[in-house]
Amino acid sequence: MSDTVAIIGVHEIEAGEPVHLIEIEVTGDANQFDFGDVTQADENIPRDNWQCAYDEREIDSPTAGRRFAFFLHYLNFELPLATSFGDIDIPEPTPIPERLGTIEYEAP
Repeated sequence: MSDTVAIIGVHEIEAGEPVHLIEIEVTGDANQFDFGDVTQADENIPRDNWQCAYDEREIDSPTAGRRFAFFLHYLNFELPLATSFGDIDIPEPTPIPERLGTIEYEAP
């Protein structure tokens, strides 16, 4: 089995700034997945200022893969999400499913 990551859902969060809750599924060796690499490139600002995954946590998965949820500020739907397992296109946001409703956003 190869190491892959897929976005399961993108959900807008009510906050004082644009922020989304993103759910992903990692298959293969999830221990090799590095949340420090999750970002969106923005050539207009220095790399040190790119947005990155925030408050990531593992959640229950109904499949063989491992699922995680995290927040990302100022998500750009025109750009892919960069990860240690490759870039992923970002789907349109959907309402937060009930199973993720207990995840609360706290501003960094």
